[in-house]
Amino acid sequence: MPHRSNPVAAACDTLNSRFSNKADVTALLGAFCFFLSAIEYMLPKPMPFMRLGIANLPILLAVDLLPFPWFVTLALVKVIGMSLISGSLFSFVALFSLAGTLTAALVMWASRKMGGRLISQIGVSILGAMTSNAVQVVLARYVVFGQAAWLIAPLFLVMGLVTGTALGIFAEHFARRSRWYACAAGLAAPEPRKQGALDAEAGGAASGASLNATQKSTAKAARREKKAAARAARKQRFEAWFSPWAAALAGAVIAIAFLFENNMALKLGMFFLLALAAHFAGKRLSFVTTIVVSAGIILTNLLVPSGRVLARLGPLAITQFALTEGIMKALTFEGLMLLSKASIMPGLKLPGNLGGIVATAFVYYDHIIEYKGRIRAASLSADADAMMSAVWEHENLGDPAQAKADGQRTPPPRKPTPATRS
Repeated sequence: MPHRSNPVAAACDTLNSRFSNKADVTALLGAFCFFLSAIEYMLPKPMPFMRLGIANLPILLAVDLLPFPWFVTLALVKVIGMSLISGSLFSFVALFSLAGTLTAALVMWASRKMGGRLISQIGVSILGAMTSNAVQVVLARYVVFGQAAWLIAPLFLVMGLVTGTALGIFAEHFARRSRWYACAAGLAAPEPRKQGALDAEAGGAASGASLNATQKSTAKAARREKKAAARAARKQRFEAWFSPWAAALAGAVIAIAFLFENNMALKLGMFFLLALAAHFAGKRLSFVTTIVVSAGIILTNLLVPSGRVLARLGPLAITQFALTEGIMKALTFEGLMLLSKASIMPGLKLPGNLGGIVATAFVYYDHIIEYKGRIRAASLSADADAMMSAVWEHENLGDPAQAKADGQRTPPPRKPTPATRS
């Protein structure tokens, strides 16, 4: 076969011909979404449900890779997988993620197909990011913040413009340099860059690393290990008592009851019970984070006075109805997060083709977090491409039956992900 003498053409043969299996490509891109989402959780955000959008990078790349049905499937896989990893499936966070991701995906797809090559990936990314943020602001208006959501809308739209631009620039750079992307799109794979050039790009980044950043006191490390061991023991007992599907179904029923409970005393009592359930499920809880998020929700509701004035703090009037509504919304928001943590267990697997793709995506994700290569800021595009190629070539994943079997016995990652609320 004459093309094998050409190393550029042969590169796609090295990655094999599995690119025709759109379910497999969708699963890998979904796993990449999970990985970026885990990174995104570590980054500061103005509101708990708002995201910078870096987890949408695989969806942006998939606009030119996947047919429309598989493209929509990827968006659903991203939302479901992120909700399972973070334990937010029954919370408002999952609702915001679903609405933002699907609307952004549809807008990106439509703009790319109607504009063709006249609109770059930068433009597609900006449209998707701003649409996603706008939809989430509208949801926030009716679910969390009330009229005060319009006061913070400009901030989120500007954030969408900035992050959308940055994401689009990286996507264009990655698409031009990535051999994996070129093979998936049926394009000529770019020539591999020399290792010396890559090392030169990243040379300065590693030299400033300090070993002191990883050092911890022995006493502090011992306390953390003790807490982790106690949490693992509680988790093991909890998972022995409840099956994943039983816990999920119970969680769905309780979520409906909790959501529509309008008595503050009863809702507060349910909130503490949900906190206990999450504790006994072995989930890490952050009292400080809960207080900060709840205070933010209450304060934002107070920005639109309603009802009898109870007190004044400078220009801010604390009114009865706004305060009550803010407390109820904060309890609902945080309570549903606690419920999700308690009821979503690692062994939960969804039925059908979508469930199989999600399971395969978790297999890929497991290999991504076990990837031994280096991901460096100075050569991020090349390193990300090397990681995707290495994960794609992993043995057994080319067999859908084997991948599904691996997915059934591989739960969402056992290692603590950077999801701050799990």
